[in-house]
Amino acid sequence: MTRDPPANLEPAASAELLAHANPVFQVIFDDLKQRIRRGEWLPGERLPSISQLSKTLEVSTGSVREALRSLQSIGLVKIEHGRGVFVTGWRPTTDLSHYFQNLGTGLILALAETRRIIEPELAALAAERATDGELAEIEALAKEMEDEALRGLDFVEPDVQFHRRIAQSARNPILFRMMESVNDLFLESRQLTSLEPGMTARAVRYHLLIADALRSRSAAQARLLMLAHMNDTLSGVLAAESHAHQGASEGRSPPKLPKPL
Repeated sequence: MTRDPPANLEPAASAELLAHANPVFQVIFDDLKQRIRRGEWLPGERLPSISQLSKTLEVSTGSVREALRSLQSIGLVKIEHGRGVFVTGWRPTTDLSHYFQNLGTGLILALAETRRIIEPELAALAAERATDGELAEIEALAKEMEDEALRGLDFVEPDVQFHRRIAQSARNPILFRMMESVNDLFLESRQLTSLEPGMTARAVRYHLLIADALRSRSAAQARLLMLAHMNDTLSGVLAAESHAHQGASEGRSPPKLPKPL
């Protein structure tokens, strides 16, 4: 059974959702990521509390919490409720963004093309190999994205985890490691494409439909829906690149992406 998109999330509503986006989050995310990779906090070490980081960085606790969740989604930290946030380490040999000096739409376009090749097959494999518990978790993440979008929040954490859980459920360790290696680039891509009108609404709808196909164990449907989602993402990157070039020709500064390490 498929779902219709939420009435509140038609393309016209995406601009309203973006108005609530928190640009401070990306700055905090980049700062903490670089400090971890410089060795300021070593693997296994506990980070300062959210309130301490908030005071040090002079930002809200909500922005810090959002950044920490995203750091957890790419495997740099682990949040243990009641204990704190701990550094898990880093993967210098598999983090592809580490090897690029200039991160821009060209690299983001390459990522979108790569995901279009890999993720539909991961979805098909997950439909065949995932446990019922894993499928329930994937569906819950899709619903969490819908709920957060309706509340005007950026659903970066469940979004990243949705695709990660599908890759895990496919039971192919090589493909999973390939997807893990581009997690940082995925976040950069997401920041860029979310600026395109309608992308937020369509992303929510695709995730719900993909979750339905997975729950129905329909590998063919899961593959087709994920391919449609990846094609839409690629179109968003191409549109953003076109807008950046147009802005440059008109003397306007293109949107800036966070600098890589």
